[in-house]
Amino acid sequence: MLQRSGRRRRLRVVAAVVAGLVVLALAAAFGVAWYFAGVAVAVEHGVDRPLTATLAAGDRVRLPASGEAAVPGRFGLEWNGGYGQIGVVVGRDGGHVVRSFTTLQGALAPGTAARVDPYAYDGDPRTALGLDFQDVSVPGELGAYPAWYVPAAGTNGTWFVHVHGHNGARGESLRYLRTLHALGMPVLVPTYRNDVGAPASPDGVNHLGATEWRDVEAAVRWALDHGARDVVLGGWSMGGAIALQVADRSDVAGKVRGLVLDSPVVDWGDVLRSQGADRNLPSAETALAMWVTERRFGLDFDRFDWVARARDLKVPTLLVHSDDDHYVPDGPGKQLAAARPDLVTLHLVPGAGHTEGWNTDPAGYERVLRDWVRGHASVPVPTD
Repeated sequence: MLQRSGRRRRLRVVAAVVAGLVVLALAAAFGVAWYFAGVAVAVEHGVDRPLTATLAAGDRVRLPASGEAAVPGRFGLEWNGGYGQIGVVVGRDGGHVVRSFTTLQGALAPGTAARVDPYAYDGDPRTALGLDFQDVSVPGELGAYPAWYVPAAGTNGTWFVHVHGHNGARGESLRYLRTLHALGMPVLVPTYRNDVGAPASPDGVNHLGATEWRDVEAAVRWALDHGARDVVLGGWSMGGAIALQVADRSDVAGKVRGLVLDSPVVDWGDVLRSQGADRNLPSAETALAMWVTERRFGLDFDRFDWVARARDLKVPTLLVHSDDDHYVPDGPGKQLAAARPDLVTLHLVPGAGHTEGWNTDPAGYERVLRDWVRGHASVPVPTD
């Protein structure tokens, strides 16, 4: 009898220990999920300059051969108080590359901390490109949103509205403005909540397009109130998710003539699962983090799954992506294009990083953009 009683006590102790460990494991898993949910929606506008840049000659710069610094194409090079453009790789030196270089602002001292900038230009449309523009203010539900308005002659009433990506800025549009301006297409480049200079969201976090689309809707209304007949929405990265929401659920959706989506988020679930795998999170942990994100921040990722919602796409769409995009994989974009060949024109740029199709091949990218706009936005071909 005493033996049996002792065995029962030991079993109770073991069961209590196991139960405690299970509770601790669940608490740890939930804590990790809570943390990564916060990371997904964090507002960050800081600048990291991880490279050391040194002039190799007046028109050459020496950079560590890592990341974008070694990728062929045209990029910006930014440092504290200065900016330039890097071009072709003209040589390699041990663990470094030497690239063509044009200084646009400031002086590059030896050993300067710098970063490669995919935006490729700095400033505003006038200082960067010589294009006339106006600083305008778009009224929205949270206040006044700064925007650039770049007018153009010969418009047929279709404007282009450029929507930048996650934690991005209006400067993202500078790579594309000359092409659109040459087509006679006015361009509006708005900000949305949590951008520098724009109103903050009430909770201070990004909502991955679930609320930001209303700010872009306000920008489209501004365009319609100032002469636009309709618009082409251009969305880069998360801006693609925002543009798709405007075209789907906005009161101005009927005025969206087409979409230009560059490296777009077509399915947030796929993006978050990919980023979870990059962080070595177990798939179950990533799924839990997504569940927490939806409930903590009031999101519905099903609304952003355009592979599942392919039949809901209503307007012609140019979709540009790369097989080397490790931030937003191109799989869902390819699937959407396969599901809707009647509306989606897919242009793949092999070897380009995230939103870097233009940087890899500026002339080729501009030709694709120009041809699609002429074919789908009734933009007249300018006479030489």
